Amino acid sequence: MVLLAVAAFLFFVSAQRYLSNPNEMHPWDTEQPLDGREMDEEFFAEMRGSGYQETSGLWHFATIYTGKVFGYNESQSVTHGLGEVENWTEDVFYDTRKRVIDELEDSFYLTKEERDHWAKLEEINSKPFVYRCTKDVQNLRDTYQFTLTIACMLIAVFLSGSFAGEIENRTDSLIYSSNYGYNYAVVTKIVAGCTFSLITGILMLIMVHVPVIIFGGLHGLDAPWYMVMPFSEISLKAGEMLFLHTLVYILGCVLTGLLVMMLSLLFGRSMVASGTIFALILFDLFGTVPTHLRVLSQIRYLTPITVLLNSNVPDMRLTKIFGRYLISFQIAPIIYVICGFILIVITAWLFYRRYCWKKDIGR
Repeated sequence: MVLLAVAAFLFFVSAQRYLSNPNEMHPWDTEQPLDGREMDEEFFAEMRGSGYQETSGLWHFATIYTGKVFGYNESQSVTHGLGEVENWTEDVFYDTRKRVIDELEDSFYLTKEERDHWAKLEEINSKPFVYRCTKDVQNLRDTYQFTLTIACMLIAVFLSGSFAGEIENRTDSLIYSSNYGYNYAVVTKIVAGCTFSLITGILMLIMVHVPVIIFGGLHGLDAPWYMVMPFSEISLKAGEMLFLHTLVYILGCVLTGLLVMMLSLLFGRSMVASGTIFALILFDLFGTVPTHLRVLSQIRYLTPITVLLNSNVPDMRLTKIFGRYLISFQIAPIIYVICGFILIVITAWLFYRRYCWKKDIGR
């Protein structure tokens, strides 16, 4: 009932965004005449003479996208003034984008091999860009971090007593004293916990994404990812990147469930287990690691909540594995699977040490 109530609340909050802002409801209707247009000098000339000051109209979202390049201000080390829209031209747009990417590569301490890798991928993104309507994709992408945060908190609350509840009630020895208790308890609990985490994550994701699909649609899934994130050089389609977002999200939910159950058994206290997860979530949301500490900051960018937020600059910092470079959305699922298996082994070992070891010694 609690999960259903939270899911319904998320649905309502997501729907309110569209009901309260007409511009958010049908961006495709506004941008459709521009979809497929080359972003050449004629494109920018029409934008300059279109009455860009208006908050709605044909060029509204195109102006927002273009403004992200000219007014980039997400990194403390990279700040550019928005300037006059009359100065927006084809050459200035692509030169500015390249300059910002070069500065970001410097600020994130990219190696020469990484720079060469992205330079080759950038050649695939031919100029001028072909403008695509990707507002629906952007709305979907923006929900992942928020939804995972809520899902992880729910998982922490509901699974914190998976082992600790019986320890706190002093019924654990009685429950595990049956012939099957020692053999199957830890397995069934882990399977049940993973299933609960998976269902919780999927339910939360559906209830947030459904309003986007109902009110907006799913236009732009076949668009290049640089139309969603202007400084990305990733040569993937928007639909492919959203698939990687979903994979990271689902594995993040399951990994959280496994971590909660391990902490529940380790500490034997529900509040401590859930509190530890909340502390990790807060650090994931607000903690920082200096980018010059390359290894530590790379690990920081691979945590589930953070990797879902950053699908632009941090992906420039590659991880070499299997003889090739992988972006964070590719390496993160591999790391999550490995960490999941490690947590299962640790949980089984802790369970054996607590309930089976003394019994085996007695024999």
